[in-house]
Amino acid sequence: MKLDVETIEKWTNAFGPSGFEREIAKMVKKYISPFADEVIQDRTGSIIFKKGNKGPKIMLAGHMDEIGFIVAGISKDGFIAFNPLGGWWDQVLLGQRVILQIRDGTKIKGIISSKPPHILKPEERNKVVSKEDMFIDIGCKSKKEAEALGIQIGDPMIPDSPFELVKRTQLIKNEESGKVEEKKVTLAFGKAFDDRIGVIIIAEVLKRLKEGNIAHPNQLFGVATTQEEVGLRGARTSAHLIQPDIGFALDVDISGDVPGVNKMRTPAEMSKGPSILTADSSMLPNPRLKHFVLDIAKKHGIDTQLSMIARGGTDAGVIHLTGIGAPSLAIGIPTRHIHSHNGILDLADVEKCILLLIEVIKKLDQKTIDSFTKI
Repeated sequence: MKLDVETIEKWTNAFGPSGFEREIAKMVKKYISPFADEVIQDRTGSIIFKKGNKGPKIMLAGHMDEIGFIVAGISKDGFIAFNPLGGWWDQVLLGQRVILQIRDGTKIKGIISSKPPHILKPEERNKVVSKEDMFIDIGCKSKKEAEALGIQIGDPMIPDSPFELVKRTQLIKNEESGKVEEKKVTLAFGKAFDDRIGVIIIAEVLKRLKEGNIAHPNQLFGVATTQEEVGLRGARTSAHLIQPDIGFALDVDISGDVPGVNKMRTPAEMSKGPSILTADSSMLPNPRLKHFVLDIAKKHGIDTQLSMIARGGTDAGVIHLTGIGAPSLAIGIPTRHIHSHNGILDLADVEKCILLLIEVIKKLDQKTIDSFTKI
């Protein structure tokens, strides 16, 4: 079964920064509902797709929200001051396009800008421009003109970065033979892979379990969560509702195969399979669950790689603390340039993650889950 690339494109292009996920949520609910036995929603907007009615509860979480911006004010000349929604590094912002959405859903284009370099003073040229000194230009000449468009403080914005597929031939050195081999890959360029790609993985898992009539000894809860980028909020409320026995966060991971990155600290690479997160600042995974997943991957010949993130976390950070605790694990898709306007990932890594999760879910019975915490 092939990945639904058309849906990946539609979902990653959709509007949905943290706290404003309604557009993407409607798409996700419509697409996944036929593959679930029951659809539930919590009060933060997270959507829960349940499959199965017996056995331990398995929670798969992927967050619908993307990093974005919010209108902080409008100048007398019609320029927009903004605050971030989620973590942005100032240097990736200047010159980038954004899409602003007003109350009625109308979308307005803009460009993140600052003082032109030609008129900077010598001392200004050596300084990094901070977000506070940037503005968004929507082509207006006055505050009255901007307000006439319907723009208000609190309106959300997202990067304007359309999805695109790119074919590449990678040259890979075979570690055993030492020979350089060609490998054809299909790469995706675009925004919001963090974490629409996690929601795609959940959709594909539920779809293939349903259409393949694949038995699993558990109750599966696929959750499209909200507001992850501003504090793992939707995963917290949905996990309270579900009370899972086991949790998985499906997210992106930092792909360390770019210049200037210390591979000793950031080991995951694009095109080498999904990464198994061994630690981050929000969670230390259950060791037995981690090895259980790695053993299944090895048994079925599914490429995986071990990873670690010094700062940052995933929805698993709150899932594993639900109730009396739920052994949890984060599985990532190594993605270049996350938390910027454009990321790059390999669709083969996504497919391998789906195949791995299906095999894992087939084996997660009560006895196995009990073994993860047995002393």
